[in-house]
Amino acid sequence: MKKVLLILSFAAVAASGGVMAQNVVLGDRVPELKVSKWLDDNQPAAAPATYIEFFHSSNPACITSLKRLKEITDKTGAKLRVIVVTKEDAAKVTPLLRPYLSKRIGAALGSEKGFTAFGVTYVPFGVLTDARNRAVWMGNSLQFNEKLIEQTTR
Repeated sequence: MKKVLLILSFAAVAASGGVMAQNVVLGDRVPELKVSKWLDDNQPAAAPATYIEFFHSSNPACITSLKRLKEITDKTGAKLRVIVVTKEDAAKVTPLLRPYLSKRIGAALGSEKGFTAFGVTYVPFGVLTDARNRAVWMGNSLQFNEKLIEQTTR
């Protein structure tokens, strides 16, 4: 029994450490995301909800996440815009990101400061913000869904 409690305690501490590593508090305003360069000069249209997706090409789950985000933006229309943030070189990520760009999805290039400001330590990671730029959800982007957008844009 002691082993089980010890394992559960360790798991709880490890899980909370991952969440605490991010500089985002639900309900609070998120750090300002300063974008110096948009891929293909494609800044996504404004929307009541914004999803900030942190991306790195070395993680295959990031591509899977982009596919899901494209599907979600196609379904939700003007309710959501997605900003994909990468700190990688444009030449490396352009071929990977370009197929997902749209009127509602844009990619912020060379955004090392974005990763730092949000305290991002793993990808895929994303933050959903409301019209007042307050965090309403954060976590692994593969868990992001349309219900969250509906709740945010009511």
